[in-house]
Amino acid sequence: MHNASAPLQNANTGLSKKKSWWKSLRTKIIAWSFVPTVIILSAVAWFTFYSYQQVLGDLALKQDWAIAQSKAVEAYAPIANLINAVIRPVILTIDIDYEKPPEVRAQNILDQAQSLDIFDGGIYFLDQQGKVFKTQPPQPELIGQDWSDTPHFRYLVNNPPGACPITDIRTIGPNEKEIVCATWPMHNTQREFVGAGYYCFKIEPTENSVLYETLISLDLGPNVYIVDGNLRIVFSPDPSQIGTGLSTEAYILQLLQGQETSNRFHKGTEDMVISYYPMNNVVDDRMRWLLIKEEGLAAIMEPSLAYRQLLLILLALGVIVPVLVTAYGVKYITDPIQKLIQAAEQVTAGQFNQRIEVKTGDEIETLADQFNLMSAELDDSYSSLEKKVADRTRELAILNSIISVASHSLDIHEILEDALNNTVEQMGFDAGVAIKLEPHPTTPLLMAQRGIEPATAIDLVNRYALAGHGTPAVYPKEVITFGIEDFLDEKLKNQLSLVDFQWLVYVPLSTKGRELGFFILGKHEAGQLSPEELSLLSSIGKQVGVAMENARLYEQAEQAAITTERHRLARELHDAVTQTLFSATLIADVTPSIWKRSPEEGMRNLEELRQLTRGALAEMRTLLLEMRPESLERPDLKSLLTQLADAFIGRVRVPVSLVIQGDCELSQEVKLVFYRVAQEALNNIAKHSGARQVELHLECQPGQLSLRINDDGLGFDLDSLPPGHMGIAIMRERANSIGANLRIESQPGQGTTVELDWRAAGKD
Repeated sequence: MHNASAPLQNANTGLSKKKSWWKSLRTKIIAWSFVPTVIILSAVAWFTFYSYQQVLGDLALKQDWAIAQSKAVEAYAPIANLINAVIRPVILTIDIDYEKPPEVRAQNILDQAQSLDIFDGGIYFLDQQGKVFKTQPPQPELIGQDWSDTPHFRYLVNNPPGACPITDIRTIGPNEKEIVCATWPMHNTQREFVGAGYYCFKIEPTENSVLYETLISLDLGPNVYIVDGNLRIVFSPDPSQIGTGLSTEAYILQLLQGQETSNRFHKGTEDMVISYYPMNNVVDDRMRWLLIKEEGLAAIMEPSLAYRQLLLILLALGVIVPVLVTAYGVKYITDPIQKLIQAAEQVTAGQFNQRIEVKTGDEIETLADQFNLMSAELDDSYSSLEKKVADRTRELAILNSIISVASHSLDIHEILEDALNNTVEQMGFDAGVAIKLEPHPTTPLLMAQRGIEPATAIDLVNRYALAGHGTPAVYPKEVITFGIEDFLDEKLKNQLSLVDFQWLVYVPLSTKGRELGFFILGKHEAGQLSPEELSLLSSIGKQVGVAMENARLYEQAEQAAITTERHRLARELHDAVTQTLFSATLIADVTPSIWKRSPEEGMRNLEELRQLTRGALAEMRTLLLEMRPESLERPDLKSLLTQLADAFIGRVRVPVSLVIQGDCELSQEVKLVFYRVAQEALNNIAKHSGARQVELHLECQPGQLSLRINDDGLGFDLDSLPPGHMGIAIMRERANSIGANLRIESQPGQGTTVELDWRAAGKD
């Protein structure tokens, strides 16, 4: 055990010292509080760098969008010029006779217009409903095809002439050719829409494609591509991407659905700036094409790298210098605190004898002294707690051991003997006796003794005047201890002195306020029990009392079951065998006088007497089988059914025609089910049918068995059985247990038939 007075004195000495203001912890913290300066400087540097990055990013977005705008204008002009150079002469000089039908006007255009061969995707003319009526070159499979489902056609219908809408990519023909078309409406003299011409280019990167050659000649750049209104690529520097759809690219959809035309995205492993601009200044149904430009953020930000590096160097210097200065000052403060932390960790690990020495002259030194004092007190407390835990663990182990031995039996004598032996061993006693209390005036019974002679144990029971007072009918309800001198009986004192007992302990055995018995335990050495040991003995007494009560209740339940079974057998004998024997006695009494008068009638009486005695014998055998169900395993099914029939005849006085065919080996389970079903069927006939004749037919073949029971009784309606009629349900459950099929046929006034069929596994 550590001495806690020294740390306490050191702590008091430290508190009594007069501290100089420059040595106080507060002064030191103030002196070294350059951390806020570092934080502010770091925040300013970070904010400056962040703002610079934001400004550069915004400028990059605007610059990228401006480039996209210029490239869109640059790309649209050649496309417009290419189309206008061919279509405008058609509009102005060829298609000017508005009164002619669209078919005639279309043929005039094809006959007179020049340079139509640039439209390598074909020329198509649509009527007022948007259906194709003429193509160049001829494509009969397209005649009548409806093209009115596009926004470009609707634009032609709903707007006056003056613009040449360009369509999105369209797939036509059996070869699924992809085309884009420049369109022009056809109006009559009343300016009504009567048709349209579609002048189309193929979407394929070949040298013969005028549109592709025109776009590739513009040299728009490696990261620029043109998409239609459905986000399919019309042009890309990479020919393999032409026709590819971008509608599944999340970053494209996010850009187009947002309010900004330029934004930053993370594409793959690279940060990109992506911008778009309409090919015709505004996106509408006249032309929905977009120019999309992608540029790596690193490439855009590359000119700012030098300034950014300088800014990072200044930021690092602004942070590192204050940190170094502050670190030196904090080290002076935190070294003692670190010692405290290490000592506290050791205390947490259970080593309470930790002491630390700090000579700083400030609050930390005071804290160290208080820690030393606390550690000493914890060391003392832990030593005491360990002893209490060990004692409590031992008590619980003893209690569990005694509960285990007391609960393994339902015999009171065995319970008390085992519990007494275990208590004496576990609690360190030298001897003991176990006494069971009996109802007054019966004297208490000695059930077990250990380490003491039986004669002395009996005297101890008979002369239990504990503590020298009290009456024989009163027993203590708590655990008490007493010495040999407390006994009033001198003979008993001498007997106990001879076995060298110094003191005894009385332990009541009780449950629910009822005293069932007690232990008397003795020791040869003088001493006293602790409060914990007295409490443990009290718990032992209650647990043993519970075990004794359980044994008593089990004995009562067993006796009640025996009595109930005796009453049931008496009722069965009275209702069955006794009635049959009474009838046989009456017939036997009158048979001699009847024989003298008429031997024939006397013979009939003798036959009836034979049937009655045979039925009584069968009833007795049936009762014996019910009393000992294992007896059902020995007889075969034929013998069991014969016995049932005889018992039925003797009880009901109704003849039974018993036919048994075949002989086969049956499992006990199958045999028992057939026996129980036949028994239940005959009981139902006896109780309810009023039959005059019963037929019982059993046919046995290898692997199969059939039972049929007929009666000519009242019968019943199977669909109107009362809810409490359980006999049929029980028969079905028994049949299902072996996989047999039970059929019951009955109608009011036409008797009842019960059939039970069983097939062994593997047979149909």
